[in-house]
Amino acid sequence: SSNLEGRMKSVTRPTGSSAEITCDLIVINAVYIHWYLHQEGKSPQRLLYYDVSNSRDVLESGLSLGKYYTHTPRRWSWILRLQNLIENDSGVYYCATWDRHSDSDLP
Repeated sequence: SSNLEGRMKSVTRPTGSSAEITCDLIVINAVYIHWYLHQEGKSPQRLLYYDVSNSRDVLESGLSLGKYYTHTPRRWSWILRLQNLIENDSGVYYCATWDRHSDSDLP
């Protein structure tokens, strides 16, 4: 199980600048942190996932390297940094994760 904070925060920045989006969660055994963008009139799109054990971002194909960067300043807090903002970066950003678990209890 996981505990994702449902807070929404509006961030407005000029084009060409950067922005940070915070995801606070309590997941003991998180393996991946997924980041999604939902733009009006479109389906949500996964941008990337953060591989916790290897401390690296894995971007979806077609996305620019250096555009997105995930870091964790403290336990259970994840920040997505967007660089070189353009108008098309507008939308609602979401994070998602789940606990790693074992099926060893199954018969």
